[in-house]
Amino acid sequence: MINAIIVDDESCFREMIQFYLSDYFPEIKVIAQADNVVDAVRLIDENKPELVFLDIEIKGGTGFHVLQKLKKRDFKLIFITAFNDFAIQAIKFSAIDYILKPINEFEFKAGVEQALQEIQKEVTSVPIDLLIGNSQEKSDKKLVLRTAQEIHIVNVSEIIRCEADNVYTTFHIDSGEKIIVSKGLTEYVDLLESYGFLRPHQSHLINLNFVKKLDKSDGGVIVLKNNTVIPVSSRRKQAIMDVLNKL
Repeated sequence: MINAIIVDDESCFREMIQFYLSDYFPEIKVIAQADNVVDAVRLIDENKPELVFLDIEIKGGTGFHVLQKLKKRDFKLIFITAFNDFAIQAIKFSAIDYILKPINEFEFKAGVEQALQEIQKEVTSVPIDLLIGNSQEKSDKKLVLRTAQEIHIVNVSEIIRCEADNVYTTFHIDSGEKIIVSKGLTEYVDLLESYGFLRPHQSHLINLNFVKKLDKSDGGVIVLKNNTVIPVSSRRKQAIMDVLNKL
């Protein structure tokens, strides 16, 4: 039996989560519920659940405040949240699972199934610790990259480029390391573009800090500082030139 705690300040959503769990996941037992920061921290510290459903906006603060105040964070976390661009960005950087309100039954089921798999594999809670840092307004963001065997923690500023290969993305790090994750490049475009990344081609996302020059010959290519040559698609060429001219 897997013990779970639900933290949400709206009783209708707490009831909905419990209903879906009892319907689809009889192996999960809801042992406590809370609607505010103080009770959430106390109940999680006392009961030590394996799974926590946590809303971002709750009475007395936010879900981030709950995580900051906990003595231990050794549980699987699923955020339940309405649209909140900054919070969701922090969650995505930290590779934390989340489900948007209004809750979709099938998305909820898929999210919990993924969580159960990670609980069985005893996946580390490191991303929760990083989430606290990523939820702060600062420039030195860290990105959590999950591979089949490992969890990598990468400084965004050290990512040279990302390259798509069907449903996989290869991250090329300044240290020379290559990290392959089983997510498409689109998953990372919106996340990284506001941190100085540019998509010159459908298969490439590059860090502008590593650009050496734009070669306009042969249709146009971008040359990086490590002499890697990145193609520029014809329909994006003018937009790329406009961005590089502003650097």
